Amino acid sequence: MRHALTAIAVLALAAACASPGLPPGGPTISSFPRVIATLPETNMVNARPGKVLIRYDDVISEQAAGGNLSRVVLISPWDGEPNVDWRRTGMAIAPRKGWRANTAYTITILPGVGDLKGQPSPYGYVLRFSTGPTIPTAVLRGVAFDWVANKSLPRATVLAVDTRDTSIVHITVADSTGRFEIGAMPPGTYVVRAVDEKTPNRMIDAREPWDSLTVTLLDSARSDLYLFVHDTMPVRISELRQTDSVTITLQLDKPLLPGAPIGVGAVRVVKADSSEIGVTSVLTSVEASALKLREDSVARAADTTTKKDAPAAASGAPRRSIDPTLRRDSVATVPPPQPNRAPPVSELVVKLLTPLQPATTYRISLSGLRNLVNRTGEATRLLIIPRAPAPDSTRTTPGTARDSTAKPPTRTARPPR
Repeated sequence: MRHALTAIAVLALAAACASPGLPPGGPTISSFPRVIATLPETNMVNARPGKVLIRYDDVISEQAAGGNLSRVVLISPWDGEPNVDWRRTGMAIAPRKGWRANTAYTITILPGVGDLKGQPSPYGYVLRFSTGPTIPTAVLRGVAFDWVANKSLPRATVLAVDTRDTSIVHITVADSTGRFEIGAMPPGTYVVRAVDEKTPNRMIDAREPWDSLTVTLLDSARSDLYLFVHDTMPVRISELRQTDSVTITLQLDKPLLPGAPIGVGAVRVVKADSSEIGVTSVLTSVEASALKLREDSVARAADTTTKKDAPAAASGAPRRSIDPTLRRDSVATVPPPQPNRAPPVSELVVKLLTPLQPATTYRISLSGLRNLVNRTGEATRLLIIPRAPAPDSTRTTPGTARDSTAKPPTRTARPPR
């Protein structure tokens, strides 16, 4: 019975693709288009498709996700943007350079295919088949992260290039949580690359964050990628501010390479008369915050040892009870993926040996700081300390004359002795 229904669906698909008339059947079964048949069928081997046919339960729009249908179709292995023909209730798909022999293919329809009323489908569709006798079962999974923002990156394009034949490029797109999966891959060694595309061309363009690594795939593998802009320009100072009399905070225009040592010689502070101010420490903002927490903890511990214990609460005082329902989670949720790598920082805290002077200009110079692609350089910026504000003459301070209009203080007469 199942094979008969499948045959009917395939024949209906072929008829719908060939006929310019209205789609057969009754009313649609959903509020957005759904795939109801494919040719070839999923997991079919020894397939010989001219074009892969996808049929929906409704007439679909010729435009999808703000562009044409080819923007929501991925053919893996990838040889360029596929040829996609609109067929009213479906589409006909073929790779740009034709089907390879003895190759397993994965066709991914991304979310966004809509009906004529503009209702896009929130779901995608995956079809796998092979032009050879088998379909490999190896799977590559992972998460694409925005390394600098320290969060998962949705809709990143993920490519896996076979090192034995670089013309074979498997492709997918991460979901809304940054997770991705590429299936039906033969075992081997792959260069895996993820790109946060600003220009939708499935390639790395200037100023687009990306990351890559090499993976040996046998059965299954997990590879997380941490995307960032691979900027070769050296680190520069985007903002300077005086935190206190002996502290300067430097905001940099790009993050620093995590783990790269930063010595006190990386920052020089020079006055206008060429005299240099000694630097006692150069810390990242994360290191400075951790140091302050440790110092505050030590100070609190020392303070508690000098104080007497507080009196114990009365035995009859009511104790606050904890509602046991607060210990339970009423809704089980899947947590979003969290990066296992600390984000890079782009802020430095510089401690000086002597205080900064008002009405003085200082030249702040950087050298040897490494950006995320391990490039070093030099940068300079001026820090101008403003003149100290003049004292407010309208305020009365100890030792100054009183306001003549003010009433003298009232004296209380002493009783006679």
